[in-house]
This record gives sequence, structure tokens and C-alpha cells, in this order.
Amino acid sequence: MKKFFITTFACVLGVLIAGLILSIVSFFALTGMVITTETTYTPIPNTILKLDLGLVTERSQEDVMSYLMGSPEKSDGLDNIIRAIETAKDNKNIVGIYIDASGMSAGIATLDRIHRALIDFKESGKFVYAYADNYTQREYLLSAAADSVMLNPVGAIDFRGMAGQITFLKGLYDKLGIEMQVLKVGTYKSAVEPYINTRMSDANREQTLAYMTPIWNHLLEQLSEDRGLTVEQLNDLADTLLMTVDAKELVAKGLVDSLMYRPQMNDFLKTRAGIDPDDDLIFASANEVASIKQAKNKAKDEIAIVYAEGGIDMGESNGVNTAELVKDLTRIQKNKNIKAVVLRVNSPGGSAYGSEQVWAAIEAIKAAGKPVVVSMGDVAASGGYYISCNADRIFANPTTLTGSIGIYGMIPNLEGLLSDKLGLTFDGVQTNKYGNFGSFNRAMTPDERRQMQQYIERGYELFTSRCAEGRHMSLDEIKKIAEGRVWDGQTALEIGLVDELGDLDAAIDWAAQKANLEKYKTSSYPKQKSAMDQLLEGFNTHVRARIAASYLGESYKYLEALEQCKNIDPIQYRMEDIELY
Repeated sequence: MKKFFITTFACVLGVLIAGLILSIVSFFALTGMVITTETTYTPIPNTILKLDLGLVTERSQEDVMSYLMGSPEKSDGLDNIIRAIETAKDNKNIVGIYIDASGMSAGIATLDRIHRALIDFKESGKFVYAYADNYTQREYLLSAAADSVMLNPVGAIDFRGMAGQITFLKGLYDKLGIEMQVLKVGTYKSAVEPYINTRMSDANREQTLAYMTPIWNHLLEQLSEDRGLTVEQLNDLADTLLMTVDAKELVAKGLVDSLMYRPQMNDFLKTRAGIDPDDDLIFASANEVASIKQAKNKAKDEIAIVYAEGGIDMGESNGVNTAELVKDLTRIQKNKNIKAVVLRVNSPGGSAYGSEQVWAAIEAIKAAGKPVVVSMGDVAASGGYYISCNADRIFANPTTLTGSIGIYGMIPNLEGLLSDKLGLTFDGVQTNKYGNFGSFNRAMTPDERRQMQQYIERGYELFTSRCAEGRHMSLDEIKKIAEGRVWDGQTALEIGLVDELGDLDAAIDWAAQKANLEKYKTSSYPKQKSAMDQLLEGFNTHVRARIAASYLGESYKYLEALEQCKNIDPIQYRMEDIELY
């Protein structure tokens, strides 16, 4: 471990120097290179909207890497994807949609929303075709909405049902000498399990299967309508490990319509789009079509759409910064032109303190006489539900994950790492009994643990009382469906956690009716960050982390573990991170 201390000093010096140099260089380079402007796109006849989606987030924003490469683009946002599909439906120059399935990553509710938009688009009579060299399961579930599904002759479909997996960190922390001291309320509050267990608890296994099953059934029913196969047939196919089946069998089984190589697919699209075989296809991206100039909305009244995406005060680059969010909500409250608010929540939760601040800001908006409606995305759980529960109405998707009404606290004990592995010792003085409470270099005493548990339980009482008040239910009724349990959207509707199944547009319509608005425009919050802002903001974290890793080598894992522990908010309303695929 001596090397760790020697290289740490070199690392600190290197980070400071490199950070200064990079900041100066980046400022002069980027100032002259990038000037962000909003541009509009005008399609020409026989244009095809091409959906080759990557990582789909709630909102499209400027992409840093594309700007650095000199070809400015925006990321794939659900807002622009839906706007593009709706625009393409009515635009006379756009003849159809081509889904090029080549690496899409999207949440299940997000996938569900795009699928519904495609089904609606088909009412125009324009074509929708899908092609892939290989379909992932989610890509196939979306592509099945197409008129025809095409596949490379040597391609495959990965269709095998849903599964969930958690990465458990306890074994790693044991090796590093880190103990996570956990306090919680809620039998099903499983977010702490990765830190203290090596496998899922029985309660977590039960709840995960309970919400996964209806979601899978919903997707199968949707796929059954798309492909004309029964749910039973689809389940049987999922049990055959389809990714190993010859492509010709996929056609025979009714999952694929045609096999062709990409050049053939391009020729097919030219024919359908009315383009000469010797000419190039005319493609437009979702962001381009979404930017097509629309008639100016001159309405004075507004509905504010406020996005809360990501962890709450978790330090994530695209997470929810509650201090900034509360500022936006306060401005909205005072803006006389804004008559209603739609809070779009796609968050697994996070800071208990931050969640309460947002809850209070929403209460203030309601007190000002403005209706507040929540639209839930892929997940609105724990803290994500806390900031939703006092809305006048809550909309969710059938595949939304919500609930997780519970609380936990985590205080790391680094004694094993700092003393046993690094050889550090600590000594000091204090004037009172709890003067050094919260020190990471020792375990809590039984008395401290008892008082912390009482603190956590008060937080749970506050959470459940907020939910009971917001949902007009008794505290006992809420506690029966709380305990940290996660629910799918359909079940959440049945037990009273949400009011209606519907998408963002349904929430906006309800808000307009509640506010008695016939003519209105929408405005989005918070303001999107430019590529320049994102890049400069990221230097302080990503660049320094890479430099530290290069200096410390294998010892970097110790520094990383310390940083992770230091940045954890001790009290959390957060759902566990479980990878569904």
C-alpha cells in the first residue's frame, strides 16, 4: 500500500495541472469551434423517416462527441421521436418509416410509447418497414409494429422472455474492508441488498417476479396483435432459444416476413418510396423531422412540462438536481402565463431531503391554483413516487415501475480499508458524546444505531403520510401497499397508486381540461444544456477520474471506493437497480 500513498500525491498534482491545461485549451478550442443554433429541416418528396435509435432518453439534447467530431447532432430523445412520427404522419413529402434496428437501448415504457406512435402512424396508409442484421428482444418488440419485418439471411432474433439481474457488491466490499451499515423500513425495500447480501432476498424475488410477469404478458399481447400469433405460441417460441434458430425457420414460424441482405432492402425501399433504382434513398432522422417548421403557436396561456429524469441528487450528469428543479418550479408558480403543470417523472428516486423539497414546491404550485399532473415514464419509484404523490392526477404506462414506498439509510464503515489494509490510525478529542458520530473510520455503537433507526422510521412515517394525503387514502391503506414494494403500472392503477393509464399527451390533455384551456402552448423545463456546457461541466469529473486511474493503476479501486462512499446521501428513497432484459 506504500505505492498508493506515493502515487496519490503525484496524482493530485497531475490532476491539478492537467485540469488547468485542459480547461484553458478547451475554452479556446471550443469557443471558436462551436456555436449552437437551432435549425429547421425541410423534407423533399419521397423522404423516408429513418429510426436507427441508440440510447433513448426522455429528451433530445446536443451530443458532445458529435460536436467534437465536427458533425453536430442531437441524442435520441423520446420527445423528438414521438414528434417526428406524428409530423411524418401528416407531412406529404414523407412517404413512410424505416426502422433500422441496430443497437437500440430504451426502457420498456419508452419502447411501449414509440410502439403506440407507430401503430397510430400506420393509420395514414404510409408504410412502416423494419430491418436488422440481428434483432435484440426489445428491438424486435418495437419492430413488430411494422407492416413487414425483414432480417438478414444469416441473422437472428433474441427472443427469450424477461429476466432481471442484480450486481451484488458485498464480496468486493468485503475484500476492500468496507462495511455498509444499513438501516431501513420496508420488507421489500431491496435497494440496500447489493451492499449487504450476495443474493436476492425472498421478498425481493417475490416482488420482482410479481411485476415482471404482467409486464411480459402485456408485451406478449401486443406482439400477438402485431404478428397474428397467440400468446401461448409466443411463449413456446421464447422457450426454444430462438437466437440459435436458422433464419428460414423464423419466417416459417411467422416472426419474420422476408430474408434479404442490406442492398436488397435498400432496393425494396426505393421501390416502395418511388425512387429510381439508380438514385440514392432519401432518409431523414427523427431529430430532423422533429425540427420541421410548424405554424407558430400564438397562444398566451401555457402548460409547463417539467422533466425529472434520473436519480434524485445522486450526482449523475443527467439526474435530478432538486435545487435547480425547485427554482424552476418556483418560477412556474409565479409565472402568470403558465396555467397548469405536467411533471414528467422517470426516476428511481434518491435523496430523501431533495424529494421533500420538490414535494413542497409542487404543493406551492397547487396552492397558487394551478393544477399539477404527473406523467410517469419507465420508472417513478421511491423518491420518484414521493415527488409524484401529491399531484392532482397521476398517469402511468402499463409497464411503468412505481411505488417502492420505503426508506433506507447507509453509513459506510471504512475501518477495515483505512486501518487494516492501508495502515491508517485515528485519534482525536471531543467535547460531547456524539462529537465524532458519522466518522467513516468506525462502526456505529448500538446506541447510535438505535437512534438512527428511529430517524429512518420517522422518515418512513413522513413518506407514507405524504402518500396518504396525496392519494386521499388512509395511512393504513397506504402502508398495506408500501413496505418498499415495487408495482407495475397496471397493478398500481388497481391499488390506487395511479389514476389512469396513459402517455404524456394524455396528461397534457387532462391538465388543459382541468385549467379550462382551449388554446395553449407548452414549454419545457429545465432548460437543456448545450454541448459546450456539457463538455466544460464534464471536465471536472471524467477527465480527472481518467488521470487518477492512469496514475494509481491497480490502487485506483481504493480511491474509487472512497469516492463512492463519500458521495452517498445517507438517507435514501430509492428503488434498487435491477437490469431487466
